[in-house]
Amino acid sequence: MNEPLLLFLFIFLSVDALALFFLLIFKIKKEMKRNKIRHFGDRAEEEVSLLLEEEFPGCVILNNVLLKTSRGSTQIDHILLSKWGIYVIETKSHNGKITPGKKEWIQIYGEKVVRFHSPLLQNEIHKEALSRVLKKYRSFAHIPVKGVVVFTSKKLIFEKQLDGVVRLHELSPYIKSGGRTRNRRTLLTASLSEKYLSRQKIAALEKAIRQNTIRSSRKRKLHEKNIRRLDRNL
Repeated sequence: MNEPLLLFLFIFLSVDALALFFLLIFKIKKEMKRNKIRHFGDRAEEEVSLLLEEEFPGCVILNNVLLKTSRGSTQIDHILLSKWGIYVIETKSHNGKITPGKKEWIQIYGEKVVRFHSPLLQNEIHKEALSRVLKKYRSFAHIPVKGVVVFTSKKLIFEKQLDGVVRLHELSPYIKSGGRTRNRRTLLTASLSEKYLSRQKIAALEKAIRQNTIRSSRKRKLHEKNIRRLDRNL
């Protein structure tokens, strides 16, 4: 084999090896970023769970609930079953300046701009999924399912305050007031008689929800993969 051909093969293989090396570095960095985001999200959910346990002793708190739906599954961060009613809680760890939009929100921190799905719309899907589960049971069909989005970061600025969106320290008063906010002083419950649930009703609700929960680790991983794919499309 002549020298020019050997040189060509050496250069070709070197470039190919460098390309693979940089591709590997890119994938590692991407996975590290994903793990970091996941870590912040997990920590935020843990903060909310601990606060709920402290503020609502004796109530039922269900975390990371994967419910069956007609279109597959939906994952709910927290469900609170209490005398104040049923609350579906979506937890966010974002910080910086948050600009809400109709379908997507924008997060600005430093020079970075991140778009993410509207947590209010996300929580509407979760509420509807849980409502459909409960409507299968005659004794639960009339109970309203309420929702709230909670941001845990203290380094947070909202461009505008929205109903149903609170900071961590506002979560407990919001629930105990029946869903009152600074902007709208009306109860989100259908009527005062539906504001309180008995312990027996709460226990029955918990059983019904658990019966419709997906426990398969394979299906959970598939659901998480689909969520990541949707996030990449933003």
